[in-house]
Amino acid sequence: MTILDKKKEPLWTGELELKENTAGFRPHKVRVLKREGKELSGEEYIQSKDFINLLKKANRIMIATGCSAAQEKELQDMLLAYQLKYEFVNICRFCLLQKRFNFINKSSVRYHKEMICPDCAKDELKKVLKNSRQNMGDTTVDFFYETLLRTKDFDKTASLLSADRLDPEITRYDTVQSAGSEKQTDIKKLRIHNRLKKLLLAKSEKLLPVQSLAVDAGLLDGKNLMVVSATATGKTLIGEIAGIENNLSDKGKMLYLVPLVALANQKYDQFKKRYSEIGLSVSIRIGAELIKTKSTSDMKKTLDSDIIVGTYEGIDHILRLGNADSLGKVGTVVIDEVHMLTDADRGHRLDGLIARLRYLFPETQFIYLSATVAGPEYFAKKLDAKLVVYEHRPVPIERHLIFTRDDEKIRLMSQLIQDEYNMKSSKGHRGQTIIFTNSRANCHTLSAALHAYGINSAYYHAGLNLSERKTVENKFARGDIAAIVTTAALAAGVDFPSSQVIFESMAMGIEWLTVSDFLQMSGRAGRPDYHDRGIVVLMPVPGKSYSSGATGTEEEVAIALLKGGLLEEEFNYDEEEQLEELLASVSVTTSRADLSKIQKSMFGDISENIMLIKLQKYKFIELGKEVKQTRLGQIASAYFLSVSKTYMIVDSITAGISPLHIITNLDFFTAASFKYADQISKDLRMNLPSRVFQGAFMDIIFDGENLKDVSPKYQKLLLNFAADMFVCACSESPYCGCAERKFSEKIILLRTKGLEPIEIIRKLEDDYGITAYAGDIFSYLEDSIRNLEAMELIAKNMGKNEVVKNAKELRLKIQG
Repeated sequence: MTILDKKKEPLWTGELELKENTAGFRPHKVRVLKREGKELSGEEYIQSKDFINLLKKANRIMIATGCSAAQEKELQDMLLAYQLKYEFVNICRFCLLQKRFNFINKSSVRYHKEMICPDCAKDELKKVLKNSRQNMGDTTVDFFYETLLRTKDFDKTASLLSADRLDPEITRYDTVQSAGSEKQTDIKKLRIHNRLKKLLLAKSEKLLPVQSLAVDAGLLDGKNLMVVSATATGKTLIGEIAGIENNLSDKGKMLYLVPLVALANQKYDQFKKRYSEIGLSVSIRIGAELIKTKSTSDMKKTLDSDIIVGTYEGIDHILRLGNADSLGKVGTVVIDEVHMLTDADRGHRLDGLIARLRYLFPETQFIYLSATVAGPEYFAKKLDAKLVVYEHRPVPIERHLIFTRDDEKIRLMSQLIQDEYNMKSSKGHRGQTIIFTNSRANCHTLSAALHAYGINSAYYHAGLNLSERKTVENKFARGDIAAIVTTAALAAGVDFPSSQVIFESMAMGIEWLTVSDFLQMSGRAGRPDYHDRGIVVLMPVPGKSYSSGATGTEEEVAIALLKGGLLEEEFNYDEEEQLEELLASVSVTTSRADLSKIQKSMFGDISENIMLIKLQKYKFIELGKEVKQTRLGQIASAYFLSVSKTYMIVDSITAGISPLHIITNLDFFTAASFKYADQISKDLRMNLPSRVFQGAFMDIIFDGENLKDVSPKYQKLLLNFAADMFVCACSESPYCGCAERKFSEKIILLRTKGLEPIEIIRKLEDDYGITAYAGDIFSYLEDSIRNLEAMELIAKNMGKNEVVKNAKELRLKIQG
């Protein structure tokens, strides 16, 4: 090889043939095999004398170790004959095979019994990953590369693919270190009502450290607090203690606000069970209208309860309607997941809601809760709250990542559970395991499978009655069972003294776990009174997804959960967002001075005077000494309509377009995915996106050459979808939006036939092989109801009574 400036790609690579004569070994033929990175197709030779001159001019002559003794002697004889100095060097053998050059050095990787360069090690690892039966995403491949470079050991890194050869030193992702002992306040000494004290004492005699810090910071003195707890250490109870104590002290009800409908439903059930015991009533508000389903038909939705659980938009809707007085006397407002302020889509609405609540209830105690926030001091100052930060754990936690297959997971879990159960801590307690899975059905299935492997386990979830749950709790507390298989019910409920937590699934239902969920569940591993350390094991199945609409695959989600990360502070609102929040604030005051006060308390800047003039131009407000909403402005604000959407409704009503067509033009349902995207990708030998309305997916449907290579089963589903959705005369078809609108209509029409969200999904899967999250279907239908109700009011304001009638009929059918 002729190498210039230590470049990996030689100027040329050749084959040297030596011939022995009376003077010894001499160059006979030098054939060029590769020049400037390209293999030569024809014969090219270098004359022996030119080759010898090249050797003489060389700054350094190197012989790669690993040749046979005979070959080495022949080379040495030749070089010595020309009085040329040489040296033996360690070169990457894999590079040599590919006619490249690279030294073996400190960055090299052990490969079986030899060392090779990092680039070749990555290439070999890529082959192993490709040949494995695990369908990994780019993020996971990058993780393997990172592990390879960190360990500098190919075999250990590759062993992550085989549960039979696991090395704890390789599977260990990191260790979350513990902190020293911290203050824990005696609950008996708290100055709180006996009903609340009794309830707290039923669970523990002491507050957890973060709760004690909150009490010291003025929790029971009415102080506003912002509580940031990186791990799940009991911060939710802080808000509850303030809310219940203020209620029992006749200071007013508690509003407990969360970002998601699913979380609101969960908190509603928990609070209803927990606080009805001390005579408090609970209700829920999660939107303008609640879709009636079997699971929600008996929920209490009135505003006269002691505790109101709601989504951000559910409570803001009440304020935007101008009905703040209907909330009555409010003693406590708890904002859970307050870091949603930085969310690109919904942050401005939470910002505006908090500002309006602070204006309406200036004497109310506000408690803000978050798992992680970047710059918490800034957040706390802006929210006029005292900051409480708690980032420590009482015992260290080792976090492990194990890639596995579904068919080997039970065996591997059994081994991990048994190994842990055989161990005893310095405090004399056996190691016990909590296994988190994504559904109640899986709790039963996995527990039965573990029994088959000789593991004494039990299933535990919110579907069990109190007696059944208590039996399991007592058995676990006595150490009679090695493992409990559970859902998120345990993460938010009973505190079992487990030493090990296994994530059998990275999902909750069909939705991926959030970082907050993950931290809360991980926090169950290791208890200071029982264990010396905690173990957290994530067991993702590469390529797996619980819905084709999910972003990323299970192993990519696992890596993302472990990496976590702080949230950025972004408070730049565009014109539409500024107009919406200013108009919403006019719902709670007509005073120009008070309006300015609300806007100044927000994180995002609003160009108040400019936006007021624009709102007047759009006929949403009337400007004078006071600011008043017009009827059109009231409707737009109450139903979260932008200026463009409001006038789209007005113009569509004027044009005589049907209510169904109007609402599906307002909002498309785009969170749909093809269930068999992976299988079709294999048929086509290309990486097909699972999202239905991405360009590449639609190209497949309209390309006969591609479609013929797809398996007949999936061909039929694709053709069904195309026949029903892609029939229009638009010049830009299939990118005109008609398919999205027709698909959205399909969802709504299925709902009007009485199907619940999960039944709609099953129908879409049967007809088209298309799936979605039930929560996304629910949200879309709820948004449709809200848009239809807004349409009714706008049509009534326009005197279009027939539209009012048709919109109402459709709304009631969707509502159920």
